Amino acid sequence: MDTTVTLQPPFEYYPWVMVLAAFFAGIAILLIIMAFKFFYEKHKERRKNKIVIQKPTRRALTLIKGEYISKLQMLAGSYANNMVSKREAYQRLSLFIRGFVHEATGINVENYTKDEIKSFGIRKLDELMEEYYIPEFAEDGRADEKDFVASCSRALGVVRKWS
Repeated sequence: MDTTVTLQPPFEYYPWVMVLAAFFAGIAILLIIMAFKFFYEKHKERRKNKIVIQKPTRRALTLIKGEYISKLQMLAGSYANNMVSKREAYQRLSLFIRGFVHEATGINVENYTKDEIKSFGIRKLDELMEEYYIPEFAEDGRADEKDFVASCSRALGVVRKWS
């Protein structure tokens, strides 16, 4: 018994199906590339904002501390002799503390706000910032109750104990 088999023509894709598949594949690849780029940029920004504290040598730190202790003592003397106003004294105190921290850690704290500096987690620095921040910028009587000599003494204590 002979049977005949009729074969069907091979299955073919229409050209528009191929174009549509290539289009969707291109969109998928583009989305994957954009996702990688987004996460890379986010990671790069996080690394850029990370603060690296550089510790000077013990000898260098001793010299830095000596320099700023003498500056703070001279500032306290100038204030005691009425050579500078309270506001100007607090502004100089701020400048000296920020300069000291910059030299002792490598962080240019002059470019940061009080809250950003607090986030660094440097011991006692946040207390000093609280000490001079309001009197430095206050134009009204909010700084009247602050005692500059006590503030300067606290700053001297922190500089002396810095390690």
